[in-house]
Amino acid sequence: MARKTKGIAVPEAKQFGVGDQRHVQAQRVWMILTAHVMKEWKWEGKPRPPRGRKDDLLITYGELAERMRMDPRAGRTLTIPLGIVGEYCRVNDLPTLNSIVIREDTGAPGDHVLVRDGKTYKDEQREVMRTNWFAYRVPTTGAFRRIREYQRR
Repeated sequence: MARKTKGIAVPEAKQFGVGDQRHVQAQRVWMILTAHVMKEWKWEGKPRPPRGRKDDLLITYGELAERMRMDPRAGRTLTIPLGIVGEYCRVNDLPTLNSIVIREDTGAPGDHVLVRDGKTYKDEQREVMRTNWFAYRVPTTGAFRRIREYQRR
């Protein structure tokens, strides 16, 4: 639905919900992960200051679920949206954002983590942290839907 403002139809703002389709969840995951990475970004090419622990830059499946207003145990249900985000990154030759989501018990991503050819998840994590994600537009839900359709084939 659109709202009229001085004769111009402005699309109504939509909120994310718990029952969103996987490609819509992927957009939400993208925004949460890029915000997480960029929270301490230093502009003008200045390096980030050293932090206490390396895993402060990583996020667990449970933490991601909580940021989506879900029970932390629901983190295990996020493999599909994370896979969509990872595949989108691979197709666009970007460091795979999904690689920064780790299991709490192992400190490593789950078995379904996607990485680019010739890269390990640790390589991807380092490159994710060096990337200025604010330089990229947020992918549309349509783009993520097409990635999901590609994955299903």
